[in-house]
Amino acid sequence: MKWKDEDLPALRELETAVVRVWRANPAMTDYVAERAYEAAYRAQRRRNRNQEPEAISLTGVDLELFDELLQVGERLLAHGPAPMKSIPDGNLAPVDPEKLAVYLRELQRSVQRHTKDGGRQGYLIFLRRFLN
Repeated sequence: MKWKDEDLPALRELETAVVRVWRANPAMTDYVAERAYEAAYRAQRRRNRNQEPEAISLTGVDLELFDELLQVGERLLAHGPAPMKSIPDGNLAPVDPEKLAVYLRELQRSVQRHTKDGGRQGYLIFLRRFLN
């Protein structure tokens, strides 16, 4: 998917959460990120449909990352992303709930693409190049 500049601050914040958890858990693989993105996407989609949350079957680092993504998502929904120096015109308004679900789904797909190309930590290594 081709992102607009206005999307990048929110995407950066979600991906920064992944890198933060990875730094605390260096053995983490892309699979953890994919599962956490998927669970966060399902939770946001249910929320958007005014449905009860489903039981989460994640544990360990998967659950830790899922919780981080939920916290970042709540902040994005309430306050919007922090500004980026490289994109001063980015949209810093609160993120639309439907848009947050799209972000989470597309980030999950990004994990799949980078894992296919770069192996078990292909996505994580890709993120590290952009999010130091």
